[in-house]
Amino acid sequence: MPEKNLEDFFKVETKEKPSRVHARSERERKNTFKENGFLNASRQFFTDRFSFDANVILTDKCSVLHRRNVVIKNIIFLANLVFTAFSFIGIRGNGFSANLIITIVFWLLMTGLSVTIATMLKKRKDDYSRQKIIMYFQSLYVFLLSVILYVKIWLTFALSIPEGESLPTNEYSIIQAAYLLIYVSILIISLYQRPRLLRTLFPWILIFMTVLHLTALHPDLYNHGYNINELIKYMFVDEKSIIVDIALRFVVLLVYFAGLYSSVIISEYIAQQRRSEFTKRVDVESNFVDVVKSVFEAVKVYNSNANEVVQAISARKVSNVAKELAIAMNYDQRTIADIVDYAKVHSEKMKLLSLDDNEFSDENFDDIMKKTELATRIIKRLQLVKRSEDILDAVFTNQVTSDFKYNMTTTLNDKISQIIVISEIYVALRSDRANHKALNHIRAVELISNGFDIFFTPDLVLRFNKFNREIGIAYDK
Repeated sequence: MPEKNLEDFFKVETKEKPSRVHARSERERKNTFKENGFLNASRQFFTDRFSFDANVILTDKCSVLHRRNVVIKNIIFLANLVFTAFSFIGIRGNGFSANLIITIVFWLLMTGLSVTIATMLKKRKDDYSRQKIIMYFQSLYVFLLSVILYVKIWLTFALSIPEGESLPTNEYSIIQAAYLLIYVSILIISLYQRPRLLRTLFPWILIFMTVLHLTALHPDLYNHGYNINELIKYMFVDEKSIIVDIALRFVVLLVYFAGLYSSVIISEYIAQQRRSEFTKRVDVESNFVDVVKSVFEAVKVYNSNANEVVQAISARKVSNVAKELAIAMNYDQRTIADIVDYAKVHSEKMKLLSLDDNEFSDENFDDIMKKTELATRIIKRLQLVKRSEDILDAVFTNQVTSDFKYNMTTTLNDKISQIIVISEIYVALRSDRANHKALNHIRAVELISNGFDIFFTPDLVLRFNKFNREIGIAYDK
């Protein structure tokens, strides 16, 4: 009894575990779905706002520039948040009122310019000149705003320090951080990937930065600027560190700008190559569409020369004969079914070859490829009809040359094509034609065995003769 109870106990445990596992897996699946949904939404959010290629026609330069203006406007919005946070630095102590007013003025200036940019972007999106104006406006805006912010922070701390004393470490670090924001603004400008924009703005950037170096960074120069000899002596003799600092900052600015300019040139070249390749792809796709439609129409025209009813009957008889030959050749059921379908594809599926202009889209790509594959299959099938006609004409007119035989055997280099062609010849011999009357089964088999056998492999001719009775029955179906 204890053993039985123990066994029952484990059976119960075994039944409970799957349900717990299932519940846990279901819960994990839901959590994973929620996480993936959040990740997808986040990814889409950032793509819509910060991707330069989203909703852009690469071949339309106005569309590309408008998208860059929109993205950089969003980046400038984030930069404005940083600028606003920096603008509140220094609001303390006795200078609260003055600093707060300056901060409010600074914030109103940013808000007004940002609204102006957003309004400009919403109107006349297809006006390339307007988009270029917005590009220059945003570039100057972000640079000048960073310069003004640096000057504001520098004044906040520098004016509060007694003469002769140096800035505390914390305040000096904040001023340097504000100085680096100017370089960030130049980086934002380079995101346009326009070398001409950088070449145009660089002289002004260099002028503004030099003014800052000579004034905000070294205000003592002002006191020695009344006499040129005194100024030179002060900079190059008494305080050599000043000219060294200005020179190093000048070199750093040049190196930084040169690096950005080089990357912008490379990016512009890559973008041009992308546009060129995209244009070529569009042209190729357009030509492909024209060729496919022309091929479809050509196939229809070629096939329309035959009577549909006669062609359908002939295709059915050819497929019946081909099926018996495929069985005789010991093919598997899948291959046999494919041969039967191939034998009458030009008769039964010709109507599927139709394409409208609205079908050519990425969503319908698979359908287009299926129709293209079907067209290729029909064309090859019609080529086999033409091969059988050529062989019949050559044999009946006694014009079977060595070159003709070589060309035919080279073309019919696979067993399935040979099965279709020999079936076509058999059905043609059994039908009334312009160059002969319909033959009976025995006479058709004799002709194929003795007059047409040179175009087929010996094993196929042997199987044709061996199973000719079944082939005759299949023809009469």
